[in-house]
Amino acid sequence: MKKTLLPLLFILLQFNVNSQTLAAFNVNVRHFWAFEAGIFTELEFLEIQDYQVGGILIAYIDNSENLKIYRNGKVEKLIQGSPIKYTATDYLLGYSIYEQLNVYDNGKTRILSTACDGYIVQDSLIAWHDKIKQTMQIYYNGRVITVLDGLIYNPIKSFKAGDNTVAWVNSSTKNFSVFYQGNTIVLDDYSQEMNYDAGRDIVAFYDVPDQVFSVFINGEVSEIEPFIPKSYKVGDDMLAYVDNMDKLKYFDKDGVTTISDFEPKFYDVVDMVMVYEEQGFLKTFCNGEVYIIERYIPQPYKLDYNTIAYLDQSRFLKIFQPCSGSTITNERIAELSLIRDLIIFTTGINKVNIYFSGQVYKH
Repeated sequence: MKKTLLPLLFILLQFNVNSQTLAAFNVNVRHFWAFEAGIFTELEFLEIQDYQVGGILIAYIDNSENLKIYRNGKVEKLIQGSPIKYTATDYLLGYSIYEQLNVYDNGKTRILSTACDGYIVQDSLIAWHDKIKQTMQIYYNGRVITVLDGLIYNPIKSFKAGDNTVAWVNSSTKNFSVFYQGNTIVLDDYSQEMNYDAGRDIVAFYDVPDQVFSVFINGEVSEIEPFIPKSYKVGDDMLAYVDNMDKLKYFDKDGVTTISDFEPKFYDVVDMVMVYEEQGFLKTFCNGEVYIIERYIPQPYKLDYNTIAYLDQSRFLKIFQPCSGSTITNERIAELSLIRDLIIFTTGINKVNIYFSGQVYKH
């Protein structure tokens, strides 16, 4: 769960691909509020225990330890008593009560397993190990699909998952496989020392003895380097990496682009945005072009979805969104947070502002 600590206030935001916007926050510890597309609604008068915000709902544990959701302007109690664990994503809510795993999807609740001893929840899927059935199963698009069976151990910790992909090495057969769009695809029949990571619509990988750096993207495999990169980071439909010759490169559906001939001191990739350091400048690569964001490294800066938000040297709020920079306010900012393309910032004494769709909303 993403949280931003503000004086006397906690705030968390998320919105889905259709730009429906949700936020939740406590004021003066008590009084739990929701924000949706510019409208503030008080949900609870008493202090809540915990919350998460997904793309279509807000999930929270109220003062009486009940799991509730706020969706479509209404509050609904899902269960009496607090779950052991819950995760809200863009499209799903997964939660467990001891070994019972449940999903809330599109207004409906479903029990996925009564003997679950480990699971992961991503934007559009849930993967779990059923210790009685000895299976690894995935909930995707309303269906439960078995991807492994005959298991005598929980393989969850060895899985890498992106928003809509799951990748793993079968410990028995050594097959390297990916689950994508409801199908299991074997990428390597026998892997010896596989290094891999998953994002949305993409899995980057190499088997150390083979050296070749490859990418599975949108259902197809491409070999992009003949040697193992020094490092790589995966995002949504793209990745950035430093090759064996210290060059910083960017890969997406259009292929490989060299964006710097020198290894940066750092580079970051989050969702659809990347930034990197070069000669003390903060730069980004956007729509095939390199842009200088600032001729210094701002502190702090935040990345999410398609946005770079940061405080300049005067602590004024600026954004880069997308491929264009602008100043949001010339007031000094106390705290800054970013969830997807929404920016949360405080001015003065606990005055919370939300920048969304070109407008600042004040609470």
